[in-house]
Amino acid sequence: MEKTIKHLTHMRMLSRYIARKFWGPFLFAMGVFAALVVLGDTFEKMKNLGNGVTTLGDILLYSSVTFPNWLATIMPVACLLGAISVISEMVGNGEWTACIAGGFAPRQLFKPILLCVLLVSGLTMLMQEFIVPPLNIKANYIYYTRLKPRANYNQYLENNVLIKISPTQMLYAKEVDLTKGEMSKVSLDTYNDVWNIADQIVAENMRWDDIQKQWVFNKGVHRTFENDTDTVEQTFDTHLSPLDIRPDQMSVGRVEELMGIRGLTKRINFHKKTGISAYSAETLRQSKLATPFVTLIMCLLGMPFAISTRRKSKILNILASLVIAFTFWWFLSMCTSIGQNGYINPYLAGWGPVLLFGLVVFFEFKWLKL
Repeated sequence: MEKTIKHLTHMRMLSRYIARKFWGPFLFAMGVFAALVVLGDTFEKMKNLGNGVTTLGDILLYSSVTFPNWLATIMPVACLLGAISVISEMVGNGEWTACIAGGFAPRQLFKPILLCVLLVSGLTMLMQEFIVPPLNIKANYIYYTRLKPRANYNQYLENNVLIKISPTQMLYAKEVDLTKGEMSKVSLDTYNDVWNIADQIVAENMRWDDIQKQWVFNKGVHRTFENDTDTVEQTFDTHLSPLDIRPDQMSVGRVEELMGIRGLTKRINFHKKTGISAYSAETLRQSKLATPFVTLIMCLLGMPFAISTRRKSKILNILASLVIAFTFWWFLSMCTSIGQNGYINPYLAGWGPVLLFGLVVFFEFKWLKL
């Protein structure tokens, strides 16, 4: 009993020691990668200084608001290099051999590193959900008003939006501003069983009516196509539309990659209500939900190479780990792209790489007897 308690005490002390060793290499790797990507992006944006509008302050402000997004992107690689560095250092100075001789299993030595990785992954996921999306909106505003100015730019305005209202009804809007509950230059087309247009409403705009809980057409024409040649037209000042989804429940933005999980969930619910396929948004949502496991498995793929006695060079171990990790990233990106285009199930696209490389990790640990 006393021996067991002593072993547990030593394990806790060793875990704290290994965990402390992780943060130094991790922060160093994160700092180096962050500096490289931010400086590269900043210098690339400096070519806009000659447009007569952009200032150096605008570029620095843009770099500062995009920094968290870059940080979230490089975090898995920083975790991988941090984990590899800890193991390599322990192997190099003999600590690993001493721990194994003292009765500690390799998995026990991996555990504190993996807990640190999970902590970083959780914080990164929270940052991507609550910090990055609003900063992306601000970054787009700076980009299109200061770096590459657009006349009358409105960051909440979406152009050329097509919404499926029912299986036979399609709504087209030239401009949509959901923050104001407005659509302009709208056209609602209703089709018959053979997909010939049977009815059409063309209006200057349509607005959300809080009292009637409905979108309302304003100043338009209602056309009824009786046959191929005869059309009946009737003008109107206001006309109720069949669309009853509140503006705050709608999602028509084009850049799904910049959304968080909540934004993607809103997009998916809106698509389901309107009958539009949501495989693109669902694929991205599942990929984001799998992010912590992606980072964890990436580290598990690389860490065993740091303790391999078959390689004399630590650099070769690290390079081999990075090759595996970037292969994982490439495969993950490929599955995400295929899923977004609807060729495979979104859940399979998001979680398939995790499950596949999870099996690789399992057999890797079996083969190395870890």
